[in-house]
Amino acid sequence: MNPSRHLLAILVLVTCAPLAAQSTGYDGPAFTRTEVAPGVHTFVFDNPLGDAAGVDGTAVVIINDTDVVVVDAQWSPATARRVIAEIRRLTPNPVRYVVNTHWHGDHWFGNQAYREAFPGVEFVAHASTRLDMESQELAGFEAFRSQGLPATIADLEKRYAAAVRRDGQPYTAADSAMVRRQVAAMKWAVPVMAEVTPVLPTLTVTDSLVLRRGERTIAIRYLGRGNTRGDLTVWLPRERVLVMGDLLVNPAPYSFGSYLGEWHRTLGALRALPALVVVPGHGALQRDWEYLDLVRELIASTLEQAKAAVARGLDLEATRKAVDLTGFRERFTRGDVMTGRAFDAFFAAPAVERAWLEARGDLDKATPG
Repeated sequence: MNPSRHLLAILVLVTCAPLAAQSTGYDGPAFTRTEVAPGVHTFVFDNPLGDAAGVDGTAVVIINDTDVVVVDAQWSPATARRVIAEIRRLTPNPVRYVVNTHWHGDHWFGNQAYREAFPGVEFVAHASTRLDMESQELAGFEAFRSQGLPATIADLEKRYAAAVRRDGQPYTAADSAMVRRQVAAMKWAVPVMAEVTPVLPTLTVTDSLVLRRGERTIAIRYLGRGNTRGDLTVWLPRERVLVMGDLLVNPAPYSFGSYLGEWHRTLGALRALPALVVVPGHGALQRDWEYLDLVRELIASTLEQAKAAVARGLDLEATRKAVDLTGFRERFTRGDVMTGRAFDAFFAAPAVERAWLEARGDLDKATPG
């Protein structure tokens, strides 16, 4: 994939999401706020398999004695402002730090809204993340919002007018309702994306940064490459809350630009923490390690099968055919069609390629994640 592949890939998938026939408009994603410990709130958005034109990473708001620390800042200033409005209802304290867990735009394009609302705010990321924000996400962002988004809208409207699906079959009533809804969602996204002025991190971390706020300790840590080469996690030891960014995504993991061997080890190191609540970068909160263990098992199997394929001298396309993730797909999807599409597009396709490169010793020559 070329730059901004993360945004474009998600854009393509969500335009296929089934939607209620009675839906006629779209005004942005909703979220569920949960207080997982005193003063610690999660904002889980209705995606990645929902009806938005893009996805929004989960936000975590940590309210301290005199300030607020936020983890991840959403896909746009518009959605970030919804979280900011909730923060202001919860506390008069200003946001002092926003942690961007990695370079994917759905976790940091909302930085702009925090800078506007809290002029003294600092943005924290791993040093590699800051580099990849510029070289990966921003390199293709202008084309995404000026060309990719309008082209997708035009394609949807053309297919709606013809009432023919991409596979050549005629529209059903559900197909028609879905496309009407998706056109509305994409059109909502056009001015939302046009407003974005990217705000890069102002503080970079290479190992760890520990913030002490009264009796609260906030440990921002880098444990190694994983989903990207700069994944940060946030650990609250007293509250036993672990915020993972896209190192963990539910209901199906992302693997764009990932480092499977190190990802498996990084998840193993996090698994040793005595967490009561695990907050994925997207999707449902986890109260045990069952889902993380499944992801680790999937990663290990993908890499092992790719290594076996490379040992047989197989090229990438032959390796794609040789790696069998069918059993894992069933365990992740449990028969859900949209989760299956997410598993195929967001994990299986990119993960097999990354595993093949890793098995050949070529991973560090490829585009960084």
